[in-house]
Amino acid sequence: MVALANAPSAVAAAAAEAVAAVDRQAAADGVSAAVGLAAVVTQLQLLGAAVDVGFLTLAGVLVCPTMQTGFAMLTAGSVRAKNVKSVLMKVLMDTCVGGVAWMLFGNAFAYGEKANAFLGHSGWALADGDTTDLAVFSSDGLFAERASFYAYLGATLWLTSFVYPVVAHAVWDSAGWLSASTFASAPLLGIGAIDHAGCASVHMVGAVCGLWGAVATGPRRGRFADDGTPHGIPGHSAPLTLLGGLLLWTGWFGFNAGSGLSLTTYEASSGLFPGRVVALGDGSELLVSGLLTVQQTLTSTMLGACGGALVGMALSYVFAFHVIDLSAIVNCLLAGLVSITAGCATFYPYISLLVGMVGAAVYMGASRAMVWLRIDDPLDAVAIHGACGLWGLLAVGLFSARDAQAAAGFRATHYGAAFGGGWRLLACQAVGAVFVIGWTTITTVPLWYSLRALGLLRVTLEEEMDGLDEGLHGGTAYPIDESYTPWHSPTPPTLEWEAPFGGDTFYAISSASPKAADLDAVVCSIPSSPEADDSGSSQARPSVRSSTSPVMRSGRDSGSSIRVRSSGRARDSSRAIIEEMSTGGGTEGTGA
Repeated sequence: MVALANAPSAVAAAAAEAVAAVDRQAAADGVSAAVGLAAVVTQLQLLGAAVDVGFLTLAGVLVCPTMQTGFAMLTAGSVRAKNVKSVLMKVLMDTCVGGVAWMLFGNAFAYGEKANAFLGHSGWALADGDTTDLAVFSSDGLFAERASFYAYLGATLWLTSFVYPVVAHAVWDSAGWLSASTFASAPLLGIGAIDHAGCASVHMVGAVCGLWGAVATGPRRGRFADDGTPHGIPGHSAPLTLLGGLLLWTGWFGFNAGSGLSLTTYEASSGLFPGRVVALGDGSELLVSGLLTVQQTLTSTMLGACGGALVGMALSYVFAFHVIDLSAIVNCLLAGLVSITAGCATFYPYISLLVGMVGAAVYMGASRAMVWLRIDDPLDAVAIHGACGLWGLLAVGLFSARDAQAAAGFRATHYGAAFGGGWRLLACQAVGAVFVIGWTTITTVPLWYSLRALGLLRVTLEEEMDGLDEGLHGGTAYPIDESYTPWHSPTPPTLEWEAPFGGDTFYAISSASPKAADLDAVVCSIPSSPEADDSGSSQARPSVRSSTSPVMRSGRDSGSSIRVRSSGRARDSSRAIIEEMSTGGGTEGTGA
């Protein structure tokens, strides 16, 4: 914090030298010093504005395309192969629907020039000018693999056009009743709530909305037994899960750094530039610095993620029977990032590391609580974004540093309780958490249960078992033969396999074209006892039956899939089963 303390005097000295240089040059040119100085000041301010626009452009690229790509890859890797297109489409539509909804309504509710303490009410369709914010949420992970695509789009529209903007106005707009900005005229308890990049405003809003959506939708088929025993449904791709986590981490640097909305630092002592200072509790003042705030957020973003991932590795080893689980560690990394989001601009580096480490433990506990409550959350979104968002918000009240708080443009008369700043900031953080949970609950629960009552929330049992990709999105994301089209495979795949064992077992591979009459199947029936070939060796010889054989009576009549049946049992299969059958591995195909 030495740089923060020395910044005002250093900038003032540089400004004084610049003014003296302008006076000397104006005298040499025979031009009025005032005219020359005004031109220089104007040019410098224009350059500062250009720097800020470039900075926000870079941050926007990191946030929107990069983080949304990360969400897409993480979600795709965490679900079964038969639902990959479904979750990808929902993530894509988050951006498109959210962007239009924010332009039409959200920005006006959040940052309208005409506003009260609760919401803004002017600037519809960006009539007041530009916006530096964008509402993009991805809550699909909470009810992936069973929620209706259209219900999800409706929820996204409602969340981004009204629910989130009201919270954003309360916390981030200077007119909001929770604002801690130095521009706020009457902050709560004299300080307001600090949420620099959105623990509450973004993560908790999305998590609470998704939580109630998951409760209303119900768990996936097979996730919990009748007695409540949980059954794991692992995702289909660990590489996609890791890729998504790393892309999100990359985008988080822009997310946290860009939340300050400025990189330029202006001096305030001469009155020539729009710099401003914040009064500290001891009567001294500190210059608000976008540059120093960005430096602070980048360090916090790095250390918070590292702390979360390292603790996640240790906890995974301890609680998963000496297994270091990749998915759990990626989730702990994200938990660390969420945990430092509110205080990324006001934490000391070692505090960011500590908060991220605790965030991983909070995630682990919350994840187990969700399972105990029998709430199906395929991506652990409530544990990551909800529980860790709450922890991160409260951590600001405990560990926010006074000087960093002032440099980021927040009031600094009250700061982290652990550093002697009193309890007012912590109280404001708690009030903010209660408001977000309550507001999001009362505005989203009626939506979810109305959709449920109308039969629009969840897909049918057949659609869920077949996979959401097959019916609505034109077929699987992983075609199993070269003739596969974006709609249906016109010809069935061919599989040659000889069982290395006996038993009353057969395998069926079916594929349907758009016409049900084109249904074809290849059924390999393994005799109960092996037959000897000419060489005298004993091996099982498959025989081919038509699709009208009695063994196909319970087969599916639409879509493209692999059916594996053994001793009267049947189940949906994926690409992994083809590989398993090709190698003769596993026990699913045995007669046991």
